[in-house]
Amino acid sequence: MPLPRPTLDLDLVWKAGHQPRKSVDPELFALLEAIKNTGKLTEATEQVGMPYRQAWGLITAWSERMGQPLVSKEQGRGTKLTELGEKLLWLRERINARLTPHLESAASEVEQQLSEILNEPNPALTMFASHDLVLAELREFLRTRPGPKLDVRFVGSLESVVALCKNRCELAGFHIPEGGLGREILRKYEPWLKPRAQRVVHFVRRNQGLLVPTGNPLAIHTLKDIAAKGARFINRQRGSGTHLALQRMLLEQGIETNEINGYYTEEFTHLAVAAAIASGVADVGIGIEAAARRLKLDFIPLFVEDYYLLGKRETFERADVEAIVASLKSEEFAAHVRGIPGYDTVQTGKISNVSDVIG
Repeated sequence: MPLPRPTLDLDLVWKAGHQPRKSVDPELFALLEAIKNTGKLTEATEQVGMPYRQAWGLITAWSERMGQPLVSKEQGRGTKLTELGEKLLWLRERINARLTPHLESAASEVEQQLSEILNEPNPALTMFASHDLVLAELREFLRTRPGPKLDVRFVGSLESVVALCKNRCELAGFHIPEGGLGREILRKYEPWLKPRAQRVVHFVRRNQGLLVPTGNPLAIHTLKDIAAKGARFINRQRGSGTHLALQRMLLEQGIETNEINGYYTEEFTHLAVAAAIASGVADVGIGIEAAARRLKLDFIPLFVEDYYLLGKRETFERADVEAIVASLKSEEFAAHVRGIPGYDTVQTGKISNVSDVIG
């Protein structure tokens, strides 16, 4: 029986304290998160499976290295994070949201190189794609099962489509809003969409909108509210489908980009936008509903969009691609996605002609 295909994960290592700095134990972050959620050190230690004395020793040691306490204990009031402890958790959330897709892409690239060296009979399909939470889930879904795998590199929507046309990948993930907004944005893609040579498979339908703190303290409901109130905004990166949609909406509503405080402040992923707002770095951002819900933010819908996977016609005739499409259509994958808010899988796995998308 052949050995399973090797997999690789890359992770961030945090170091802190005076020179020489020491690596922060990942258990510290898990413990701080549990304290934040429970408000009691005893319950937090049970949650992370750590003896009380060890947990308190870990907190004490890292409080000394950081120069300030990470938690505070009050008689009869339990245990809570200090401002430093809260900030440390949010910074980790934001940095992870920003860098994890890059690390995952790098890990996929290394896996691909290893497969070539090991003469793997069925190398993973290379996909360039706009960032999406369910697409990351699909990669892991396929990774844990026999059959074809996906080597996903997260870039912008437009860059993904261009990469396909330049033979840098076999599939490209991009998204288009429904209605008139989508028709205008399609003009950016049309030079690279080839109805006779390409096909698309519908991946998911998802909700995009404004992400704001819980309770929406600035009462932001529209793009004009952002400009009028001088709210600190955080954008997706240039070339992303979300950035293109925002550009078009601002143009249609007569809002200049210089009226948006933070228009040129960009994040690479939806989760990084959400983390920036949750940590207080920004007042509002644009992104998918799933990112807002994951970090307990409020969400104001702006538009619905379809996320497609684009490939050459002959690519969709390959057995490995047919197997991936079959996985998309499976009840197991649909059940997996149903637990993620803001997504619709009614048409997931449907293969169409490019002309059906561009009208």
